[in-house]
Amino acid sequence: MLDTGPLGAITGEASPVSDNSSPIRSMTGERSEYPNLGTVPPRPTDLTTEAQRQQAMDRLAQDRAASRRTREQTEAIQVPEPLPTPMAVPPRPDLRAGRS
Repeated sequence: MLDTGPLGAITGEASPVSDNSSPIRSMTGERSEYPNLGTVPPRPTDLTTEAQRQQAMDRLAQDRAASRRTREQTEAIQVPEPLPTPMAVPPRPDLRAGRS
């Protein structure tokens, strides 16, 4: 969104909230320089191995196959005889003023 704000973007008036002349707003406005590379966290050490990833992929494939079998079994269930027809809707009551 431009610094003119939602209403200012439509009307062209400046925003009463921001004094920033740039059309792009930063998140906080505090840090405009590049980050210090000394603050970069160390590389993660708890990564999974190729064998662990393959085992997880195999489990997912087995889950998918079991899900497909369950779906096929569910779709193969035959619907019993048709349900009985519902009762007919009763006629509207004759409601007129003065009649009981």
